[in-house]
Amino acid sequence: MVTTLNDLITGAIQLAGDNLTSHSAKLWQSVGGRTCPIGWGGCSQAVYVDIKTGDYDYGEPGGPGHQDCMRNCRHGMNPPPVPDDDEDQPPKGGDCMKGEPQ
Repeated sequence: MVTTLNDLITGAIQLAGDNLTSHSAKLWQSVGGRTCPIGWGGCSQAVYVDIKTGDYDYGEPGGPGHQDCMRNCRHGMNPPPVPDDDEDQPPKGGDCMKGEPQ
């Protein structure tokens, strides 16, 4: 694992007792989260705000939220599998309830 300058700055900030993250010469603070941008249930992405400018990061590539996902995604940033079309369809002929036309 390569330690970047951002990682070192973030580590120093957190050792000092703060929860800020350094990324692209800005100090970002996590202010919540949003649903997984690639569609996994039970997974979320952090939302950050730059403490100096008030700019928000919602996980755009190149930002701290996206970098956080790239580093920690348990799915390797791969989207969930596409469900079989048959799973979402009602049963085909012959499976109707008695008394209903087929």
